[in-house]
Amino acid sequence: MEDKHVIIPDFNTLFNIQDQEEQAFFAVFDGHGGVDAAIYAANHLHVNLVHQESFSQDPIEALCKAFKVTDERFVKKASREKLRCGTTGVVTFLRGQTLYVAWLGDSQVILVRRGQVVELMKPHKPDREDEKKRIEALGGCVIWFGTWRVNGSLSVSRAIGDSEHKPYICGDADHSVFPLDGSEDYLILACDGFWDTVSPEEAVRVVSDHLQENSGDTTMIAHKLVASARDAGSSDNITVIVVFLRDPRSPPPTSTEEEDEAMVEGQAVEEDATEVEEEDQAPWAFNNTSFFDSR
Repeated sequence: MEDKHVIIPDFNTLFNIQDQEEQAFFAVFDGHGGVDAAIYAANHLHVNLVHQESFSQDPIEALCKAFKVTDERFVKKASREKLRCGTTGVVTFLRGQTLYVAWLGDSQVILVRRGQVVELMKPHKPDREDEKKRIEALGGCVIWFGTWRVNGSLSVSRAIGDSEHKPYICGDADHSVFPLDGSEDYLILACDGFWDTVSPEEAVRVVSDHLQENSGDTTMIAHKLVASARDAGSSDNITVIVVFLRDPRSPPPTSTEEEDEAMVEGQAVEEDATEVEEEDQAPWAFNNTSFFDSR
């Protein structure tokens, strides 16, 4: 199992931040060539984020710098310890009424608003036209070997680590910023083992069916999504985090309605080929789920 995930619904308490809006951090890291890069990123990226000078005023700049610092430091560690591995990563950082997203590689996050998918990002794959041009401009190539691969090797074009494949495997994160208005339902973060077999629209259908069948109870939704990918034929590691931005048992606010306080609720499931591994409940857990007041 080379996936790792991070769930921090109460970022301020973790880092003793007193003078900032409510903040939360969620991430999925999908390792390849070994688990070391994914473990390193899961342990260090959020710490590197809060230590950036721009963190208070410009979270997205800080997030992209945190990716870069994490990559550079892991490459040094890999050189010392003779490690040959890397990891993709997707991070969502919530501050007040704004969602910040940064990513490397093909792990992805979608936002669901009023039951509809909102695209937040485009994964880094070698056959993406701009990525292909970048790699070729550096002297590399993208060739078909079961799937499109950088220099016939890796099937992602950006990652933390993979020092022997740099600069073709880039460590510069892409990013997006999305203002929230209270009508957002939830986020789904997952690795390619999920998205390669389950479309965003199908994922929304699975969540919707589960909520209807269970009167809005979110328990086991991440498990249901993992099972849907497995049933669709995925044999890869699968990690899914579902982050509810409001109580699914309440109707979404109308555009003229005063918005109630939103709720962020995180649950995650990782699965390899033989075993499901669920995140231990954090101290803020309530009724087997995690809650966070985002406003």
